[in-house]
Amino acid sequence: MQYALTNRGIAVICGGTSSEREISMSSGAAIADALKKAGWKVEILDWAEKEIVYRCKELLEFDVVFIGYHGGAGEDGHVQAALELCDIPYTGSGPLASALAMDKIYSKRVFEQAGIPTARWFPWEGNTPPNAEQVRKSVGFDFPIVIKPAAEGSTVGVTIAKNTDELATGIEKARECGPRMLFEEYIPGREVTTAILEDVRLPVVEIIPEGGFYDYEHKYTKGASKYVAPAELAEEIADRLIDTGTKAFNLLGLKHYARLDFRLDGDNFYCLEANSLPGMTALSLVPMAARAVGIEFPELVDRIVRMAIK
Repeated sequence: MQYALTNRGIAVICGGTSSEREISMSSGAAIADALKKAGWKVEILDWAEKEIVYRCKELLEFDVVFIGYHGGAGEDGHVQAALELCDIPYTGSGPLASALAMDKIYSKRVFEQAGIPTARWFPWEGNTPPNAEQVRKSVGFDFPIVIKPAAEGSTVGVTIAKNTDELATGIEKARECGPRMLFEEYIPGREVTTAILEDVRLPVVEIIPEGGFYDYEHKYTKGASKYVAPAELAEEIADRLIDTGTKAFNLLGLKHYARLDFRLDGDNFYCLEANSLPGMTALSLVPMAARAVGIEFPELVDRIVRMAIK
């Protein structure tokens, strides 16, 4: 459907109730500020995700809803489904693509079936948490082992275990986020990401954490990580990464913008996960990649809004 602009403005919905509420509020504020600089009328709405269903009529007062949620029902397709039922244009991917990208187990299966290289992994989908020794014998690869909740973002609940005791601790930590989790082979090397914007080929960005790994603190603390955009890579490797990230984006059915995270070990790379609603703050990677090709933040969010209107 083609929507016509009426100059009613944009609602930036953010905050919500997920474990990523704080960073969602930061993204929402940054998005709203950039949209105002691009000439839009903007209102920030800090709503619990479940409110969308019965407050849809209020959103009809706007031209577009810019989704600034991270994690939980704001990113897993529930909010997107509610907006579609109300026929309200919104930014980002649809309900099914959002659900696939949010769930690391499902997206891993898609990657494997499509031949997208990904780290070896072992899923746990039972209601009873696994025993560390049981996992150790089942995964088929050695320590370090990465333990991840199946449906969290911003590395919430993630542990890199170097021994059985750390594995047990990591299982308990992931369990706090829900019963489903996955165990992934740790890939040494470099942390890189491909930001996807539908109509622009954005460069690869490298992330260099200052000690430790790229956890929540390193993502959202100024100075805790160094970023190189474009990443210093051989052109052939960079092209392959961008092509693979774009393939994953299309396979999952993502729209408008997203981010695909990789580990690079020598010339080999492994797609770890997709982010259908990546961070949109001053420290965020999608704006950083866009800036590297001359697209400043106000232009970036303006482009995304116009994609939603189409």
